[in-house]
Amino acid sequence: MKKKGPYPMPTQHPASAQQNKEKQHRWLRQTLTVLCLVLLVVVLLAPGALELLYRADARTALRNARSVRMALDVTSTGQYGGSAPFADAAKQGGVAEGVYEDVLFLSKAPGEFWILQTDESGYRVQKFIYQENEYTVWYDRSTHVYTVYHDRLMIGDEDTDP
Repeated sequence: MKKKGPYPMPTQHPASAQQNKEKQHRWLRQTLTVLCLVLLVVVLLAPGALELLYRADARTALRNARSVRMALDVTSTGQYGGSAPFADAAKQGGVAEGVYEDVLFLSKAPGEFWILQTDESGYRVQKFIYQENEYTVWYDRSTHVYTVYHDRLMIGDEDTDP
């Protein structure tokens, strides 16, 4: 006598088993096709999307550099009014002791700056650079132009000359 389990075994016809296989293969093909299309779209659009992100970050660095320039102007005016030194090439940022922290506090900029040139009085900044992450902003007062560069080291070489 055969022992029957709680559930009888369903009998499948060979034709329905073949249909199930075909359904699975069709579903797999469709899924792979969709995944390939998504991958193609990502590959084609990724450079453009990265460019948009770079431009947004560059604009942020530019805004922060403008804030630093205004903070430099305010701080230099305060230093001039108090007959205190402003520019000092030997100190951090090219400014006198304590001024660097004041400028960053006023500007709320997360990067670093360096004064490259002042006018004859030593109080009016003519050129400076601002660095934030991989962005560098150059400012030139004579042309009133800010130029933003995205740093990307392509080749590095060490100088081996003694």
